[in-house]
Amino acid sequence: MTKSPECSKIRCIFGVHIIERTESKSMAEKNTVEVVIDGKIYQLSGNATEGYMHEVASYLNQKVLDFKKMVANYNKLDDNLKALLLEINICDDLFREQDKTRKFEREKDEAERECYSLKHDLVNYQMKLENNIKELADTQKRLAELEAKLAARDARDNALTGDDKVTSITTGARKKN
Repeated sequence: MTKSPECSKIRCIFGVHIIERTESKSMAEKNTVEVVIDGKIYQLSGNATEGYMHEVASYLNQKVLDFKKMVANYNKLDDNLKALLLEINICDDLFREQDKTRKFEREKDEAERECYSLKHDLVNYQMKLENNIKELADTQKRLAELEAKLAARDARDNALTGDDKVTSITTGARKKN
């Protein structure tokens, strides 16, 4: 098996049970764990966390268990064939996850575009609302001015008509008593 960037020493291919952990002395040093994969002890070393390396080994163990259930006489197969089956299935898992990731990225991009469009619409509606509020205020002001003029005209008309209207004029001198 080839070396991965996360593990500098891999003496394993399959499954994991924790046997021993060796603690790293500093962040720059590599973590090392021993695991059991398909009944064999292997040592994994790498820059990845011990927890991550255990997850990887557990994933491999689960794959081996799945093969043992699905493939008749799995234990009698040549080790190279077992490794090839495992590699092909891991590639399949990877490709399926990549497809899911691309799908989620497309959905995220679409959601972001829709969000941008909705924000744009919101800004437009806010601008229209502000214009309508200003227009309403101007209209109310104009209405108040017209009502004031009408009230003044009504007051002037009432001054000329009704009780205040001069109905007769008396001429002549007043009698003195």
